[in-house]
Amino acid sequence: MDIPALLARGGVWYNVPGKTSAEFIEAFVGAVRLPEGVNRSDLAQACARREASSPTAMGRGLAFPHPGVPMATKPEDAFIAVAYPRFPIDWKAPDEAPVKAVFLIISGSRNEHLTTLSTLAKLCGDDEFYAALQKEVPLEALVALVKKKAQP
Repeated sequence: MDIPALLARGGVWYNVPGKTSAEFIEAFVGAVRLPEGVNRSDLAQACARREASSPTAMGRGLAFPHPGVPMATKPEDAFIAVAYPRFPIDWKAPDEAPVKAVFLIISGSRNEHLTTLSTLAKLCGDDEFYAALQKEVPLEALVALVKKKAQP
């Protein structure tokens, strides 16, 4: 799983509006660049259904919304977009921390999704990566940091 490439395709988005997770997801999906064949409305609805069944806030101010089904039709259509909300959002996190950084994950298969989610979770557990998210670093800095962390 090439996390730097997935991040480069998804980009980093700032000041995304929304007072609730549902409002935020709708605004975020409305802002990202989607590959051909991915319908914005279908993606927003799929993410909303997934969120309604189980909130994707993981704690520490982080959330990982995603559709419950693969939506990328080609490997190069998969992406991870990062967004920083305009204001922290009560996302019903287990630790009750408001969400300050959000990863939207679009994958082509369930296995790809689980691998991406696992890798992101490990990265978010890294103090340097987490601090970068808290500083709302730009895409280039985030990608460089991920590449640095991937080196042995």
